[in-house]
Amino acid sequence: MGRRFSKRKNAPPRKERDPNEVYAEVKKENEQMEEYYKAQNIMSEEEWPTFWNHLKVTLPTTFRITGTRSHAVEIRDTVKNAFVPHLSNISVDGTVADPPRPLAWYPDDLGWHYDVPRTLLKKSPEYAKFHQFLVAETEVGNISRQEAVSMIPPLLLDVQPQHWVMDMCAAPGSKTAQIIEMVHANEQHQVVPSGLILANDADYRRSHMLIHQTKRLQSPCLMVTNHDASMMPSLKLAPNKSGEVVPFEFDRVLADVPCSGDATLRKNPMVWTKWTHGGAMGLHQTQVTILQRGVQMLKVGGRIVYSTCSFNPMENEAVVAEMLNRANGSLELVDVSHELPLLKRRPGLSSWKVFTKEGQVVEKFEDVPTDAKGKFYPSMWAPANAGELHLERCLRIYPHLQDTGGFFVAVLKKTAPFVVPNPGRAAAAEAAAEAAAAATATSSAAATPASEDMSEAKEDTQEDTQEEDDKATTGDKHKLDSPAGSDSTEAVAAKKPRMSRSERFGAPGPKEEPFLFLDADNADVQLFSKFYGLDEKFPKDQFLVRSEGEKNKTIYFVSEAVKSILQSEEIHRLKVVNTGVRTFIRQDSNSPTECSFRVHSEGIALMRQFVSTARVMAVQLKEVITLLQSPYPKISEFPEAIQQKLTDLQTGCCIFEFDPELEENKDQPNPRWEGQGLTGFVKGKLVFPVWKAQVSFNMLLNKQERRSLAMRLGVDCVDAPHVVEGGAKGTVAKAAAAAAAEAEAESAEATPEEDSTMTEQA
Repeated sequence: MGRRFSKRKNAPPRKERDPNEVYAEVKKENEQMEEYYKAQNIMSEEEWPTFWNHLKVTLPTTFRITGTRSHAVEIRDTVKNAFVPHLSNISVDGTVADPPRPLAWYPDDLGWHYDVPRTLLKKSPEYAKFHQFLVAETEVGNISRQEAVSMIPPLLLDVQPQHWVMDMCAAPGSKTAQIIEMVHANEQHQVVPSGLILANDADYRRSHMLIHQTKRLQSPCLMVTNHDASMMPSLKLAPNKSGEVVPFEFDRVLADVPCSGDATLRKNPMVWTKWTHGGAMGLHQTQVTILQRGVQMLKVGGRIVYSTCSFNPMENEAVVAEMLNRANGSLELVDVSHELPLLKRRPGLSSWKVFTKEGQVVEKFEDVPTDAKGKFYPSMWAPANAGELHLERCLRIYPHLQDTGGFFVAVLKKTAPFVVPNPGRAAAAEAAAEAAAAATATSSAAATPASEDMSEAKEDTQEDTQEEDDKATTGDKHKLDSPAGSDSTEAVAAKKPRMSRSERFGAPGPKEEPFLFLDADNADVQLFSKFYGLDEKFPKDQFLVRSEGEKNKTIYFVSEAVKSILQSEEIHRLKVVNTGVRTFIRQDSNSPTECSFRVHSEGIALMRQFVSTARVMAVQLKEVITLLQSPYPKISEFPEAIQQKLTDLQTGCCIFEFDPELEENKDQPNPRWEGQGLTGFVKGKLVFPVWKAQVSFNMLLNKQERRSLAMRLGVDCVDAPHVVEGGAKGTVAKAAAAAAAEAEAESAEATPEEDSTMTEQA
């Protein structure tokens, strides 16, 4: 969920760090923490030394290969075949390290880890080359640095392409990226998934980190929101194309909640010095309310995964147990022992101890001193029915089991509608029972005419208590437009003053631009639809813009599910920070062109499925190399066989498509990659946008994308001098043509680096 962002007024300037400052090594000992977890009996005495010593060892480097399945497999094979064979038995100054290896439990070998000392990275040419590859692929988003245990929760969500999924505390976004990949797993031609990914974070700045992390995946099914997760608002959605009103509920929910983080010792050594008994106490109730809100917004039959990077049962089993008891049978822990079979885990705890901040054990809530009760909750203690809740089905991941960090995961299934607990209901029922008992005793003891009056009094009492019970019951009912834990009736709510958005939903940050949908018969939509031959099957009513102006600059595309949310009459309740894939952008040109809109690099993989072949040019490896090695190649620089086709292309944007399977000389050996064909490690189709001027072409890839592609092809390339950084809203800047082409080439508008992405499709 992240911390809230608040800028203090008159805050002192931040002290600049001395680059020559040497930090003292952290002493990796904490007696209080060791005694605390020994008392929790999280493992046997025999296993404890191995566990405790492993916490003091630095965490290995882990990464995950991202993207659609076909694209990810290509990167995986590059790692396996181009680098791993050359990284075995490397020795520098007597130091030997194992080569990178896949995580045994991660599907399809897409998760990797390696443990290499810095000296080896610096002095070994083989490892230096591998490190450069990782950096290059990370820059373009093909590889994501992600801790191994952090990859587990999305895998246990069991996401399908049709699912609506909410990630409640999503930043920085590595888990969200996994979910996006699962929604797009089918890779069906001309099919936009019906699923939805709503990624939320309470911190406005971190929500933008989330956007950056997920941008490479270019999903029209993604929405990024900025709310306190425990108070996620609910909406009445607009009807879909079939006229059905789909409830604002989710098939899958991920609640990776904020926590004390004491299971990250191997990654964050400062935890050794900062850990205290009270670290988890202040978070317990927040974790309960977030999980409860997630359960409220989960569909019956849906699955919610609760996770923390903490060992503390107060943040783990205590939260799960409280939620199970509140659910009163409408929620159950799922046995996932058969899922990820190679992942080593330990069962959850059924008993634990609660300590004061001073380190004293408190047996039960009633024993807490009166002046300290405000810091404790009854739910912190193991409930009497803990043995019946199957808490052993929770997963505890310990670092020494598979050389990872620590983690806790619980998978729950909603089996019936969830009713928010209301303490007032129990009190009303008890009062009604007492009143009825008193009335019965009185009527049986009195054989006088007054019995009639007592009978009337009894009826009045029953009516009053029934009314109170009805009110309490009404408060119990799950109202989708009420935040978690709300038990106020409409009458009580009416008396409260109207709260601001930030008070209700905790959504700081600047006001976002509106989302305005374009009609299918809009002039701009008609223009680029005709120019690119957009298929009739394509939903042209799902384009939108984010500014109210006479001249649309950037056109976004969203899925039907996202549109149903954005068109809700209650959309003002939801602070949407970002959604949609940029598909078309207006390109100012010095030469006349029939269509001033070019296909945006973010949406090119999607749009290629729906455009005709009129603006698509099939190219061979030679043409791709020409574009990589020259910033503004003229038509005369291309092979003669294709020059006439390039000349005949009308001025404007076109799509170049390279299929390695159709390469004429694909079986020739690659000059750089031993054992590979001429196209190197590029196995799937490449599609990228190109702007065609009168006599030259502009390949709209930034330098990182060029380097990544050139590395996999096994060729050299030049950086992209025409790519310049744009402003926050993606404004474009003019760039001078290369000196050789300046006299003849058109002065093309450059693409901002943030807008340029080469896309590979199946």
